[in-house]
Amino acid sequence: MIRDWVELNMTPGIGPRAAAKLLERFGSAEAVYSATRAELEQLRLVPEAVDSIIARDLQERAEVEIATVRKLGGDILLLDDGIYPASLREIYDPPIVLYVKGAWSECLDQPCVGVVGSRKCSTYGQNSALMLSRDLAQRGVTIVSGFARGIDAAAHRGALESGGRTVAVLGTGIDEVYPRDHKRLASEILERGGALVSQFPLGTPPVSENFPYRNRIISGLSLGVLVVEAAENSG
Repeated sequence: MIRDWVELNMTPGIGPRAAAKLLERFGSAEAVYSATRAELEQLRLVPEAVDSIIARDLQERAEVEIATVRKLGGDILLLDDGIYPASLREIYDPPIVLYVKGAWSECLDQPCVGVVGSRKCSTYGQNSALMLSRDLAQRGVTIVSGFARGIDAAAHRGALESGGRTVAVLGTGIDEVYPRDHKRLASEILERGGALVSQFPLGTPPVSENFPYRNRIISGLSLGVLVVEAAENSG
C-alpha cells in the first residue's frame, strides 16, 4: 500500500540504508508494519525509528502527503513498482520512494546523461555546460542535473534552448523551489516536457546533508555523468 511506503520514507532515523535493511528482512513496507518491536530492534535501528513504526504515528501525515502530491499534479513511485526507474533501482541505496512531477516517464524513457558542476563556476564553464547540454538534448538525450546555480542551471537551460528534455533532481521536496530565483526555470522545465524529481517529503528544506543524496539519484538515473567544472573535493 502506497501509504506504508510514504510513511516509512518519512520516519525519523530511516534513511535509504536502514530502509534497505528493513525491506531485505521483511520483504515490503507493509510487512515492516506487521513486525514486532523485538524483530525491529534486532536490526539495530535508532530507538525513535522503532517507536514510530510500532506506534504508526505517521499514518495520517502520510495520507495527507499523498493527497497533497496529487493536488500538485505530482506522483509517487515506489521501489517495488514496475514503473520505478530501472537504472536507479540498481544503485547501492536506491530511495524507496520517489516524488515526481512533469513528464518524468517520457524523460526517463530516453537515454539520460547527468551534467553537473560548481555553483561558483567560470563563464567558460557555464557556456560549456550550456553548449554540451544543448548538443546532447538535440540528439534525443535527456539532461539530468541538480537544479543548483551555476553549471546545473546552465545544463537545464541548454536542454531547454534546444527543445529537448531535462530532469531536475532536487535536494528539497518537489513543492519547494531552491534557489528561490529558479522559480521561472522550474516552470519552464515543466512547461517544456521536463520533470522534477526528489526523494524527500513535501516541505523538506534545502539543508546541506540532502545534496549528496540528490547527487546519487542524478548518477542513478544517468548512463554517465559529465562533470563540467568542480572543485577537487566537491560533491
